[in-house]
Amino acid sequence: MVLAEPDSLLALAVRSLILLSALVAFTVGFRRWRRDAVEGTDRLLARQAESLESLAQLHATQARQAVQLQTRLELLEQQVEARIERLQQRLDSRLQTAGAVASAVPRGYELALRLARTGTCEEEIADASGLSRAEAQLLVRLHGPRQSA
Repeated sequence: MVLAEPDSLLALAVRSLILLSALVAFTVGFRRWRRDAVEGTDRLLARQAESLESLAQLHATQARQAVQLQTRLELLEQQVEARIERLQQRLDSRLQTAGAVASAVPRGYELALRLARTGTCEEEIADASGLSRAEAQLLVRLHGPRQSA
């Protein structure tokens, strides 16, 4: 068997040692890079988890506010409907009153006119129709039977 020369054996040992040192340095550098990448990923995930938590809190707050607004809106809707109902009742009442007054006034004048044409005295016309004595007197003068003198 042929042994290599001592100088070449020393050169081989030096080369092997250099390669082994480079492999160790590469391994250490790779592990450091990987550890830094994992730590960076963990920090990023932690920030994202915090962001998600604050978004969840914001969502919960907005959901509560939406429920409160819905409740207020329903209450306001009920109040508006009740107000509209009261206004409608007042309007109906006023329309009935106005209708009664409008229908009563012509009937009073119609009654007074008929009574005046039949010769009824002013006092009876005023009492029966609700007109004043002066109005009854005017009706008797204008529409009462003509008396010949």
